[in-house]
Amino acid sequence: MLRQRLITAIILAPTLTYLIYAGGWWYGALVIALLSIGTWEFIRLAHGSGVVPARWLMLPGVWAVAGGVLWRSGEWLGLAIAALLVSATAWHAWQYEHGAADPLQGWAVTIAAPLYLGVLGGYLLALRALPDGLWWTLTILPAVWVADGGAYMVGRLAGKHKLSVRLSPNKTWEGLVGGLVLGPLFGALLAALWEFKVPAGSLLTWQHALQVSFLVALVSPVGDLGISMLKRQALVKDTGSLFMGHGGVLDRIDSWLVAGVVGYMYITAIGG
Repeated sequence: MLRQRLITAIILAPTLTYLIYAGGWWYGALVIALLSIGTWEFIRLAHGSGVVPARWLMLPGVWAVAGGVLWRSGEWLGLAIAALLVSATAWHAWQYEHGAADPLQGWAVTIAAPLYLGVLGGYLLALRALPDGLWWTLTILPAVWVADGGAYMVGRLAGKHKLSVRLSPNKTWEGLVGGLVLGPLFGALLAALWEFKVPAGSLLTWQHALQVSFLVALVSPVGDLGISMLKRQALVKDTGSLFMGHGGVLDRIDSWLVAGVVGYMYITAIGG
């Protein structure tokens, strides 16, 4: 398993780095593709739990909500959410009228997936669109990966105290601490390397990188545990099998989704 994880990481790391660096439509297409596949994985988890959402509505819902976040358009975002709510309600009411059972659960999932993936995924797009967003993104997202990997390795080597027995029994408090140390250090190192690339006066310093990387390493496990909750409910180990040794898309971007919004809020708070 560890060998498969390493092989996949060696392939993914340069590919994702190139697409982040390319930006524009390349990065946008990457995020939209990940969100789209993640939506279908979300639907699969729902089906595994005996819930039937409105599949036809969820994917356009994710795209519309993510667009509202990216364009910083409260009006568009509000319209997208309103359209999602009305459409989901109409569909599941019609389904119930024609004999469907448990419409409330299907209705809830139809709304929850586009909001979760659309809002958080939209911030992954918005992060890259910020001034110096290229370098912030190339700092924050790799730092999250290192924090995740560090937590995994430290947990395997020295983990004794369970972090979450029901949701993710292999996670430990020792692993979390390892991620909180290694992730920020790697983020600060990357920022120091980018120092010769970013424009003069940029807010991206190793000090800010250390702080934001610590914040995302601290909060991003929420995304991991949230997806673990859905997998437990659906009685599956992984959300999919796209990435050998790493599971599905949601298994890989669960921490990124949370990191994107935390990073964006930090940067805008300091004046980015």
